[in-house]
Formats: sequence, structure tokens, C-alpha cells
Amino acid sequence: MRTDLERDDFIVLLEQLKSDEDADILAAVRDINAKMTVAGVTWDDLLMSQDDAANDYQVDDEPDDEDSPDDEEDGDEEDDDELNPLSDEEKQEATGLISAIGEMEISEATKQELEEYKDDLEQGEFEQMDLRYLRALKSRLSA
Repeated sequence: MRTDLERDDFIVLLEQLKSDEDADILAAVRDINAKMTVAGVTWDDLLMSQDDAANDYQVDDEPDDEDSPDDEEDGDEEDDDELNPLSDEEKQEATGLISAIGEMEISEATKQELEEYKDDLEQGEFEQMDLRYLRALKSRLSA
């Protein structure tokens, strides 16, 4: 699973699909979809065969070209954006999104996640990726 997706959080959401309550299932599906959208992954990325997984974790004796210093200098502009602190306007937007989403019909896991985002905002640990996730989540829940 990609680094933008927290495996344990994702598994909690998948477990919610077992619920007898349609609202809980729908909320979990929307959360999963929003997380995948923000992370830029598809189901094919998430659901790999055992052979693919074994190949991903196989250790080579040869160095991997991906770790070369040249690649770090040619980094993706979006990655650079992730490192920039939020502006005051973006912080206000995040606070508004957290409040708006909190007023919607959401799962307990999402409510807890919103509390964690509030804490992250207060501690200066809220990132651009988090803001994109909240935007996508609100958009999905509003649809």
C-alpha cells in the first residue's frame, strides 16, 4: 500500500463494510474512496497478486536506480508542495471543512479522524495532503 494510505486506518474502514447499518457502510465506502482519490491509487494498485507482492519485497544485490541522488533533485513539484506550510487561509479552510464534515452523517472512525486533524492543525502538523483529503471527503459526502 502506498505511503499516503495508512494501512491500519484503511483496514478499519474495510471492517466497517461488515456492518448491518447501511449508513455505516456508505460512510465507510465514501471514506475509502476519498482516501484512494487523494492518494492517487486505484483498486489495481491496492489489490496485487501474491506474486506481485513477493516481487515488490524481493531484495536485489544490485543498487536500485530509484535511490540515486539525481532522482531526488528532479523531484515532483507536487512533492515539493507537500513540504510547504499551510497558509492562514488554508488553515481556515481546513477548520471549516472539519466542522462541515463533522456535522454530516459520518462513521465513528471518521469522527475520530477529524479530531486527529484538529490536533494536527493546532500542533502545526497538518499537511497539504490532509487538506486535499478533507476537500475530497467533503465533496464525496455532499454528493
